[in-house]
Amino acid sequence: MTPWGANPARPKADELFRTIVETTPECVKIVAADGTLLQMNSAGLAMLGVQSGDALIGKSIYDRIAPEDRERYREFHARICAGAKGSLEFDIVGVKGARRHVESHAAPLRYSDGSTVQLAITRDMTSRRRAERATLLLGAIVDSSDDAIISKDLNGVITSWNQGAERLFGYTADEAVGRPITILIPRDRLDEEPTILARLRRGERVDHFETIRQRKDGTRLHISLTISPVRDAEGRVVGASKIARDITERKRSEQAIARLLEEQQRITADLQRANRDLEQFAYSASHDLQEPLRSVQLYSELLTKRWQDRLDGEALECLEHLRNGAARMEALVHDLLAYTQVMRFDPAAPSTDAGEALKQALANLADAIAKSGAQITSDPLPAPRAHGAHLQQLFQNLISNSIKYSSPGRTPIVHVRAERQNRYWEFSVSDNGIGIAPEHQEKIFGLFKRLHSNEQYSGTGLGLAICQRIVERYDGRIWVESKPGQGSTFHFTLPA
Repeated sequence: MTPWGANPARPKADELFRTIVETTPECVKIVAADGTLLQMNSAGLAMLGVQSGDALIGKSIYDRIAPEDRERYREFHARICAGAKGSLEFDIVGVKGARRHVESHAAPLRYSDGSTVQLAITRDMTSRRRAERATLLLGAIVDSSDDAIISKDLNGVITSWNQGAERLFGYTADEAVGRPITILIPRDRLDEEPTILARLRRGERVDHFETIRQRKDGTRLHISLTISPVRDAEGRVVGASKIARDITERKRSEQAIARLLEEQQRITADLQRANRDLEQFAYSASHDLQEPLRSVQLYSELLTKRWQDRLDGEALECLEHLRNGAARMEALVHDLLAYTQVMRFDPAAPSTDAGEALKQALANLADAIAKSGAQITSDPLPAPRAHGAHLQQLFQNLISNSIKYSSPGRTPIVHVRAERQNRYWEFSVSDNGIGIAPEHQEKIFGLFKRLHSNEQYSGTGLGLAICQRIVERYDGRIWVESKPGQGSTFHFTLPA
């Protein structure tokens, strides 16, 4: 059976009419009063996913109407067959399940036998409906956006204005549409608009252009603009779409940060000057103090040698205290100088062989090692980024402490090792000495912090403070793990 096959109840059709019906891109169909599909052209069959009318002609049209629209279509069909004209939008379902949204315009057609059928022309509206939905969705997105979304023509006249623009600039859509975009531009920035329009006419896009714009009340805002050309169906640029984002708070934060970066630089410069002054003072003071201290030591020794036969025990004891005090003072001045000079080295240090630095430290401690019988061992050591003098002083201070604070009657044993920890080398110096109580383990790195009297263990209280200052110079850290009577392990990190 063909779409327009023989039907004795149908009025005789002209061949030209049949040709027009078959070549039209829209569905043309005839539906009996009971819903039976009597005729359908090729375009209609294609809409329903078939090539031949055999699968549809003579069957109920209701089977091809979407379930949710089926009752409305029944009522519509009944009105048409009762003599009315009308139109209806609904969804159809093809034989393979594909859905389409269509619009049908129908009129009654009377046959010679007195029966009335529906003659309908049905247009596929699926693409248009999708476009309408997309337009509605886009409109909802535009209206709900916090950014101002504005369009203008190539003369700079505003053609659309969303709610975000109203909130940002204070003009309603009625107040803004039809007016020049320059109502938003401060006078001292009016020269920006001709440049922007020239770029748009060339089809160029303007991305994240930061500038100043003004509200209806004259308030100025920092704005980031993204402007895109709008083209017609033939590809010609006919206008522009503009997204304006308020970056006022961000700019204020940047300015505040900039003022803080400036203040920090000033403070840093002041601190650097103060440090230089302190270093110079310490250097000068240490040299100035060393001379009278040497005089005290020298003359106390001369008095002891020349007059010891004539002085009683109390006088000799006073001279001994005098010499010891001068020696401690000289050691203190020496350590203070070392502490202040840590910062004199450039922090951008070269790589230094830690093993070689350890050898130099042990050479300087040779007398103390020999007297104590200390056993010093080490694993192979890496080359961290630190100055050799600093590494040497770290090892020398920590190993010297291990020897000094050894347990009575026990040979000092010290071991040095290093392990890679991400971007740092972690060094450790372990001993079998007297150990440190937990409550004192953080305090010992402070200036002049000593846990024992000078009679018990000599020292200035600056050795560990110097170590901490060196390590912090390289953004490292230093800490101790210890138990009283079981020894200590000092850890410090230096950049790899």
